[in-house]
Amino acid sequence: MTVFEYMRDRIWTLLVNLAAMIAVTAYLTAGGVSASMTVLLILGWAVTLVIFFALGYVRRNRYFRDLEHTLQALDKPYLLGEIMGKPYRSEDRKYRQLIRLSNKAVIEAIRRMEDEQREYKEYIESWIHDVKLPITAIELICRNQTDPAAKEAARKIAPELSRMDNLVESALFYARSDSVYQDYLIRETDLQAVIDQTIARNKAYLIANRMMIEASCSCGSVFCDEKWLQFILGQILINAAKYKKGQGGKVRITGKDIKNGVLLVLEDDGMGIPESEIGRIFEKGFTGTNGRGGQKSTGIGLYLCKKLCGKLGIQITAESEEGAFTRILLAFPKSDHASLSNL
Repeated sequence: MTVFEYMRDRIWTLLVNLAAMIAVTAYLTAGGVSASMTVLLILGWAVTLVIFFALGYVRRNRYFRDLEHTLQALDKPYLLGEIMGKPYRSEDRKYRQLIRLSNKAVIEAIRRMEDEQREYKEYIESWIHDVKLPITAIELICRNQTDPAAKEAARKIAPELSRMDNLVESALFYARSDSVYQDYLIRETDLQAVIDQTIARNKAYLIANRMMIEASCSCGSVFCDEKWLQFILGQILINAAKYKKGQGGKVRITGKDIKNGVLLVLEDDGMGIPESEIGRIFEKGFTGTNGRGGQKSTGIGLYLCKKLCGKLGIQITAESEEGAFTRILLAFPKSDHASLSNL
């Protein structure tokens, strides 16, 4: 609060005092009081008024500055009314009472929203688990076909089932992405084994898109959650297949030891990403030129990868050249302490 703002709020008090000074001066002059006495009286009045306003400004400014510091230190600013000290002015006490009533309504509304979100999240997770059962059943039926015609039909259905399963998995991971700590297990994980499992899981979709995978990771183990890492790698492989050039493509997966960690690189020879868009590919809902070109992209896959990597202590970046390649780099910390500190 500036001096100008403080005085503007008290302009009527100042004007009343100035009018009173003029009236007293006129009265004393008419009564024959000497000019020196009148000036001395008015000067004393003015000095007293200045001191009064100055002390009031200092006190009010300190009061609001303390409130601002308290507000900045709060994780939940709407609780200010609950912890602010008792003001010495009755007007401020009334304001505090109104703030508390308002905050109470806000807290109740937030609690209702949190309850609704929790119930919706629980419903979505339950629904996803229920949907996965018939998907698994259809996969088993397709796998057990012996008739040549049925086997051919099952072969055509398999990629779509794989894609459907991936979409369901994406919804599940999205629902859980804000509560990784409830569904994670950070432990020493063999990168090559996770890569092999991810490729096997998405085999039908990759084969249908004629994707060749070349994986060579001799860097050993990292500290991570195996299930969440499989999902991240799966999203990257599916993107590579989705944005391939021509009828097929190739993904080369390599890993190497770096200072304080391990670097995993997944590089494809697909469409690539325009230079103007590379900085936005991890944004929620961003589909880019390729995604709007008939690929029916949702802009959620890489956003989820970025979000989960942040939770698990993995640094994810991207490099690309339009029409040539896209390279996704995952940097794993050497120790699990870095991962745990992000949860």
